[in-house]
Amino acid sequence: NAFAVTVGEVKDKMGSTFNERAGKTYKVESGYLLEMNDFLQTGEDGAMNIVFVDKTKITLAPNTEFLIDEFAFDTTSVPIEASLEVSINVGTFTYESGQISALDSDAVEIGTPTATITVQGTAFTGTVDPMGVTTIVLLPDSDGRVGEVTVSNEAGYSQTLTSVYTSVTVIGDNLAPKAPSPLDNMQKKNLFDLDSVEDDIKDKNDLQFDRKEYNDLLENEKEMFE
Repeated sequence: NAFAVTVGEVKDKMGSTFNERAGKTYKVESGYLLEMNDFLQTGEDGAMNIVFVDKTKITLAPNTEFLIDEFAFDTTSVPIEASLEVSINVGTFTYESGQISALDSDAVEIGTPTATITVQGTAFTGTVDPMGVTTIVLLPDSDGRVGEVTVSNEAGYSQTLTSVYTSVTVIGDNLAPKAPSPLDNMQKKNLFDLDSVEDDIKDKNDLQFDRKEYNDLLENEKEMFE
């Protein structure tokens, strides 16, 4: 689409990563430009780091489905246009606020099959299981700041997280979410956080580099004995 507006970019990726756009499926590589209504998917070994044009960051773990429902960011218009709506059908992800959340705390909405998440200047990690059960954990952002996350459902129940490393779980769209609870040390250790994919991609690249060095060494030794 020649008139499509770029809303963000896949900065890094690993493994199987795809996008469905206008009825076609595309393989996603680093540098892939994103548009509204893109439906991104990661395979069992796949992950992506996404950065929107307002600097909102979203990371997708393996086996995740992610849809860009709406994006607007124009600080030159009066009034300013700023909104971000995305959906996670299933999988695990992280979110870190960008300029849209800073301009309007009601402008960002993340949807799952059972919950709606709104954010005020912070980061969080979330998991949506195949039944739609949604668990959200409040994180500090990259600068160590902590805001708040409100998790609600269709029945009008809601819980707000204000303490770092506390979680809330929504079981269904008509049931009250469980009260926020702090993570234990093991849960913290196993948490999919802001650096998880970056670290995995670095490890994978280091491994490929090590293999290349090893292969070059073998080639050199081979040449010495020929």
